[in-house]
Amino acid sequence: MKESMEFTYRKAEYCDIIDIAKLVTDLLGTCNLNLNKSILENNIDSISKDINNYYVCLYNNKVIGACGLSDVIKKDRYNLKLENIREILYFVVNKKYQGLGIGTKLLNMCSNESKENIIYEAWGDNGKYVNSKFVLERCGYKLYKDLGKNYYKSHNYCNECVNRYKECDECLAQIWIKQNNYKGTEING
Repeated sequence: MKESMEFTYRKAEYCDIIDIAKLVTDLLGTCNLNLNKSILENNIDSISKDINNYYVCLYNNKVIGACGLSDVIKKDRYNLKLENIREILYFVVNKKYQGLGIGTKLLNMCSNESKENIIYEAWGDNGKYVNSKFVLERCGYKLYKDLGKNYYKSHNYCNECVNRYKECDECLAQIWIKQNNYKGTEING
């Protein structure tokens, strides 16, 4: 059955915002903490601001994957000592379609759009590695900084996580980077 699947990849459109937000909410929760709104509402607001920087994968005209790229960031919120970088925003693929190369294609579409270095905050709750480790490596990303196993807990993200009802003692957080042909901050690592 997998051989007959035909996927469509394109730049996201405004009509995709709610579908992307639902996918993010189901798979990730949120990173945008506005306690006056639901997780879905937070995700809709966040994605709406950057919708022109997203790519989507469709199957039967339904969004099954999405990846976004921020505008150039001047502020260094991770204390990485990097300048003029871009960040992968939400990066999700419906669980039913994982393992088919969709995430790799979406991440490459976003990454290839940028001349600047790109960072991605990856997380993992399996105790061994971040969930997106292998696709990041396939797309040329390298581990830049390990934020530790208590980063999300110490920043109060656990209540907004997709696993918020699961007994979870720790969640691995890491910053991955892809160096592009950018004559800015050089990364050695």
